[in-house]
Amino acid sequence: MLLVDSSVWIDVARGIATEATRFLDAQDDHDEIATMGIIFQEVLQGARSDAAFAQMRARFWSMLILEPRELSTYEIAAQLYRSARGKGFTIRRPNDCLIAAIALEHGALLVHNDRDFLALAQVEASLLIYPGRGH
Repeated sequence: MLLVDSSVWIDVARGIATEATRFLDAQDDHDEIATMGIIFQEVLQGARSDAAFAQMRARFWSMLILEPRELSTYEIAAQLYRSARGKGFTIRRPNDCLIAAIALEHGALLVHNDRDFLALAQVEASLLIYPGRGH
């Protein structure tokens, strides 16, 4: 299962080719693409036209929606933030910690174009991300 971050969907909508958008394009029908509410919101609020809004809305309505399983999901997100901060990483958007926590909970590969996920993967080895950790 792939959890695709808004950073990738925004690049897709703008026609920007990145490692993540090429990876997404290369996926076959066997790989389920999932989203979550905050990603849905971020993508739709950034739509540049009514037509783009409608197109992305229709695409997202066909996806699996991942939700926190319990309040502990938010606790995991907070701990990810604190761990990153403790190791000298500044996570610019706390929502990224929640997205990472959801990916962990559901065993999803998090497809992104956001340096915050690179930092989070350095503090949580079980967080699966694409593109992967920097060398």
